[in-house]
Order: sequence, then C-alpha cells, then structure tokens
Amino acid sequence: MDILQVPFGFIKEDKVFLSGWGANPDREIGEVRDEDIEKSVQFFNDRFSDLEKKIKEVTEKIDSTENKGSFLMKLVHLREHLPQHDGLGDYQKLHDEIVKYENLVKDIIQKNRVRNTEIKSALVEEAKQIAEIINWKEATEKINDIKSRWIKTGSAEDDKNEGLEEEFWGIIKEFFDRKKQFFEDKQKLTEHRKRQYAELVEEAKKLSGMHGQERFNKVKELKERWKEIGGIPAEFYKPLNTEFNQQLKGKKFTPVDYSETLTKLKAFKQGKVAYNKDELDKYKKTLFRDKSRSADKHECLQLIQLLHEREFVKKLSQKRFPDFAKLDADKKNSIRKGIINDLIARDKEDLRTYEENSANFSSVDGKMNKIVENKIKGQRRKIETKSKLLEWVDSGDF
Repeated sequence: MDILQVPFGFIKEDKVFLSGWGANPDREIGEVRDEDIEKSVQFFNDRFSDLEKKIKEVTEKIDSTENKGSFLMKLVHLREHLPQHDGLGDYQKLHDEIVKYENLVKDIIQKNRVRNTEIKSALVEEAKQIAEIINWKEATEKINDIKSRWIKTGSAEDDKNEGLEEEFWGIIKEFFDRKKQFFEDKQKLTEHRKRQYAELVEEAKKLSGMHGQERFNKVKELKERWKEIGGIPAEFYKPLNTEFNQQLKGKKFTPVDYSETLTKLKAFKQGKVAYNKDELDKYKKTLFRDKSRSADKHECLQLIQLLHEREFVKKLSQKRFPDFAKLDADKKNSIRKGIINDLIARDKEDLRTYEENSANFSSVDGKMNKIVENKIKGQRRKIETKSKLLEWVDSGDF
C-alpha cells in the first residue's frame, strides 16, 4: 500500500491526510478528486492559507486597537477550531501564534480588572457618601451620574466582582427605597394637613352663630391652630386660606365655577350674547375676588379683555369709516387689522419708553422700581392681547 508524502501530510488510497501536530494525531481531511493529486493538494493548501489570513487579520486588529480584551473569545474560538480545520499547513505555528495573542489579551484583561476593582471599590465608597446627602434633588443627580460611571466600568477581578456588584447596587436600591418612602410620607403628611385645614374652615363657618367675646376668642383660637398646621402646596393652600379668612370676616365664600364662567364668556365672543361692559366688568370683579392663579382664571380674564378690545376696535372702525357696515368682509378685516396694528405699534412705542425710563429708577427705592416693573408688565400684556385680537380677525371671531 503506497503512501505519497506531501508537505504537512500524505496521501493514502486516494485519501488526503493531515500529519499529526501537537497532541492531534494524523487525520483524514478529504480525498483525491478526478485522480488529480496536485490539484487536490493545492485545494487543501488554499484552505490553510485562508485560515492563516483570517488569523493574521485578527492579530493585526489586536495590535492596532485599544480595546484588546474584546478579542479574547474570538481567539479562543479560533484555537479550538484548529484541530477540526481541513487544510494542509503548519497548524502548530498558527496554534502558537493564537496562544501568544491569547495570553497577551488575558494579561491585559487581568490588569484591567485589577484597575476596575480599584475604580469600583472607590465608586462604592462614593455612593455611600452620596446616599447621606439630605437634598434629594442633588443626591439623585449624583446617584444617576455614579450609576452611569459604574456601568461604563468593566468587570472587576473574578473573586471580587460579585461582591462589589451586590454592595454597589444594594446602596443604590436602598437610596431609592428611602427616597420613595420619604415622598410617600410627605404625601401622607400633606393629605393630613389638608384635612386639618379643611376642618378649620368648617369650624370657621360656625362663627356665624357666635357674637361678642365668644366669637373673638374663637377667632383667636382658630388663627393659632391654623398657623401650627404646617406647609402644603400653594395650589391647595391658597383657596383654603381665602375661604378661611372670609369665614373669619363673616363673608360667605363662593368658589368661582370657571367652566360656567368660560361658557358664558364664549357666548359673548361668538355673538350669542350682545356686548355688555357692565356685565363683563362684574365677571372680572368676581374673578379677582378668587385669589388663586389657575390657568382657567387667566383664560377668563384674557377673554374679558379681548371682548373689550374687540368692541373698542369695532367702534373705532365705524368712526373712521362711516360706511363701514356697507363694506365687504375682506375690506372690513383689512381695516380692523390696520387699526389693531396701529394700536400695537403705539403700545410698543410706549413699552420702549417705559423700558428706557426704567434705568432712571435703578438706584431709587424698591417701591418705585416695583411700580415701573408693573408698568412694563402691563404694557406687554396689552401687546399680547392685541396680537391675539389679530388672530380673532383671521379666525372670523370678529
């Protein structure tokens, strides 16, 4: 039985064998095809060359990149795949090259993990200090920052990594558990205080049946108890405080129904109800008696001002153009826009004057500064209202 030797292998009974290397014995890798030995051998030489090229590409990437640790599993896979690869060549040389780089990468990973252990140990101590900060907003921002830094830091040493992970995330969990509990307790306290304020309002309503010294003593008692309750959010406190004080003064407090008020004002806007200055001013006074600062209140007040401004522009249009009623819709809108833009220009000029003059009061007492500031704010509201009126012209609400 003839055996034909070829580089790194041999041919026996038309079968191609790879010679044993390292701990790997001789192994059949294929057969001679079409009785062409040279072509068959070249085929397996080429397969080896392809593998050699692939390994070289990996090692060159390792040499040129900073994140060498990411190639470890690739190297392990290549090394484990070598004994099963069907080719003819110096597999021992490839194996030694892979092992060399594998050891290099493992050494780098180990050094990184030592460094990561130091970093994560420091982060644990930093997290402990942050968790002691009383200001929740400041502490939460810092906790989220340290979480991000922890995630970006790679694994620590094998025998320390799990312990560090448990300790760090335990601190984070405890922090957020305490934060959650704090705000839950705060909410419960707020609800309790709201009930206390509401109970005092109900007691204040009973003052209507008291007179003289009895009433005087009860008012004094209620005021003292009111002061002792503690803070709650302004949106809850203001209406309760308004009603409480009005009950103490013997005035009946009727909360404003903004939904109903807004519906009535929209009827004026849509022309379902004729313009009536006295009635609109009455609505305005009612709104001002409510000391809250809700969006609904702002919308109602703005709508009242817009209705007044619209009426003013209507009268001015008829005064400047006696035949205004006979004009077509486009011409009417053009005139209205022209008048409104003139008014806005005048208001802007007044605003510039106020702003320029405000510098003259920068050194005087705070009271004068406040007057000037209010003038400027009022002028800006005028411009905002008239700008809104232009939108009414375009939308057909004139």
